[in-house]
Amino acid sequence: MIKLLKCKLERQKAIIDAQSKVGIYTDYLNDVLSPAVKRGNWNEFETLDIGFTLGGKSLGKVGDNDAWRKLQLFFEPNATKINTLNFENDEKVIERNLRNQLKALALKMMWLSPKNYSFQSICDTIVNLKKLVPPLLSEGENSIDSVDFERLETWVVTDFTDIDFERDRIYTALNKLHTEAEGLPFEVALTKRLTPSVFGLAFREAEQYTVIPQRLYYMGLQKSEELVNELYPIRDKLSKLSCYISTYFDKIYEGYAKYLLSDESKTKKGKIHWRLGKTNTLNKERTIAFQEAFLALSSPSEVKTLKLLKRYKPEIKSNYIDRFHPNNELSIGTRKVTHIKEAQSLFKQLNGGCCWALMSRTGMRSDEIYHIHTANGCTTELISKQTIHIIHADLSKTVRGFQSKQDEFVTTEVGKKAYEILQALHKPLREHAPESHTFFHKTKDGCGAMRPKEPSRHAKAWFKNTMGEMLELTNEDVVDLKTSDPNLSFEVGNKYEFTGHQLRRSFAYYLIGYELCNFPQLKQQFSHISMAMTRHYAKNASKFQKIRQKKKTLAHEIDEERIDQKARVYLNIYQKLANKERVAGGKGKEFAKNMMKTDRNLFKDKVDNEMLSLNYWKKQIRTQNRHIHAVAPGIYCTSTTCGLRTLVNLMECVDCKNDYILDAVFAEAKRKEAEIHMFYDIENNELTPQTASEFYIKVQAAERIMDDLDINYEPVIFPDEVKSLLIPYGVTS
Repeated sequence: MIKLLKCKLERQKAIIDAQSKVGIYTDYLNDVLSPAVKRGNWNEFETLDIGFTLGGKSLGKVGDNDAWRKLQLFFEPNATKINTLNFENDEKVIERNLRNQLKALALKMMWLSPKNYSFQSICDTIVNLKKLVPPLLSEGENSIDSVDFERLETWVVTDFTDIDFERDRIYTALNKLHTEAEGLPFEVALTKRLTPSVFGLAFREAEQYTVIPQRLYYMGLQKSEELVNELYPIRDKLSKLSCYISTYFDKIYEGYAKYLLSDESKTKKGKIHWRLGKTNTLNKERTIAFQEAFLALSSPSEVKTLKLLKRYKPEIKSNYIDRFHPNNELSIGTRKVTHIKEAQSLFKQLNGGCCWALMSRTGMRSDEIYHIHTANGCTTELISKQTIHIIHADLSKTVRGFQSKQDEFVTTEVGKKAYEILQALHKPLREHAPESHTFFHKTKDGCGAMRPKEPSRHAKAWFKNTMGEMLELTNEDVVDLKTSDPNLSFEVGNKYEFTGHQLRRSFAYYLIGYELCNFPQLKQQFSHISMAMTRHYAKNASKFQKIRQKKKTLAHEIDEERIDQKARVYLNIYQKLANKERVAGGKGKEFAKNMMKTDRNLFKDKVDNEMLSLNYWKKQIRTQNRHIHAVAPGIYCTSTTCGLRTLVNLMECVDCKNDYILDAVFAEAKRKEAEIHMFYDIENNELTPQTASEFYIKVQAAERIMDDLDINYEPVIFPDEVKSLLIPYGVTS
């Protein structure tokens, strides 16, 4: 069954319901569509309706290829990426039997399958299965039931087709046939799911983006920060630039309308000096259409003329623009524009620089940047006196359930400022095009929404223009590039080719390389399902670490500072224990118990030095005898395999044998958050057994931590609505 991403669940349900009660049928999908698909009578099949709108109108007949192409507009009216169900190959109609077999599979996935498929997933399946059509027809076959293991193996061995059997796309599509075999009008000859290994192959590693060399990356960070810091104090004035652009031609047309109705526009013989251009075919058509419409007016007025000008948009000759738009100068800080093209160029430059700043400080994909929220797209949280800035955007690629997850990306102060500058630039343009709901808008063609790749292109153009001749690779750059990807070749003096996705790769590579974060943290920032994909982005960062650690550079100083900070955390913990202060967490409580059981001084090491000295802990950490990392404010873990750095389960930390908990700031915050969410769900009738148990566990864990630290608090009283959904302890059936 199709699942609709980025739409409300109510609409999803309404669309499914609309397919059931159609005309005299109480269940069109099961009573009409399913049997017809299974029978495979093509004359009957092609006259079926693909589906129905919410108003009961047909989406088109199965045999109408044009109707299939228009389906995305119904399912995803606000889609920014075009996905088309197309049953042609290279604009040539596919043989009827194969074409209808593919349509049958599409209908099964769309309406009849117990599994959920996105519209894109259905389109991708058909696109990849269409690759089977040419080799089948060339072998005299016209049915998908001829695709069996032996035939596929022959194609692999002989390289008979253009299908790439070392990529996962063809296997994903073929395995859909196996999954959806029941109810199709043909037999599926594939008896099991396929992988490259069954053909003696392996997936070819995806093409890797190069890392930006340290020199250029550092300069880009510097230049973008300079731009952001320059623009941020005058961000309120940036709206003037957007207003200048969006109203530029309106003001010219206002001046031109006044001109046309004045005596100045008339010759002595009563003819009109039009002052209009015809520099290309489109402008010529617009100009002629306006002239005809204006001359047809029985009683021209300024209002009527202006209405015609905005409708036909004729070209005003460039040498008369200053005359019709006399106040066309605009100053933004130290920058000045005197013409629409200068304003558009400046807008592109500022937009690109701020996009580069934000992408480089979040690791966001270009389409995630494109989907930044227009309201509350950046929020700030204060955790243990530390300010955290979070960018909110719709999640790209990784989607679960019926709705796209609203994702969060942590950023720096510069990233937060860049967002606010972008907001100042684009908000006036969005107001000029109220029908659009996207963040980024164009400075041309009515200020409509930008295409998804435009922000990244602007960032690329800004980087190229800002770096200029500095993009020529130095010997140091080549060493950096070869370290990040030994399989690629680079030459000194060549221009470095930059693309937006390299910011994401560089973000991962340098964060891991400089040990500024760990893989679980990076995995959450990138919203990856698998750790393997995260490691792919940071590939070869370990080699960079080894090179870095050999040099007495800033990186070396960073390493030493990190050791010092970890040592101080350990020292703080053991000073609290020595002073008999409360330390929660399994490791802290265990040490306190051992202190009570023995007369021996546990703060003396058997070999040398005291545990209450900073040098002792520096030595332990430097030699890797001890490890510690922050799980959350005031919560520390000593396990090198801990995966809780980004997703903290307090219940696991309470008695974890690897944990120290020094204060209850984080626990109290989580307790309050759970309490607020609990009452919100109750009030909105959204409480479920799962959420009730989650709230209960979080509150209980937080209160246990506060008990262990001997902190006074008022316990949370669980309402009956929550208690009734909890399974009593010890009950098994």
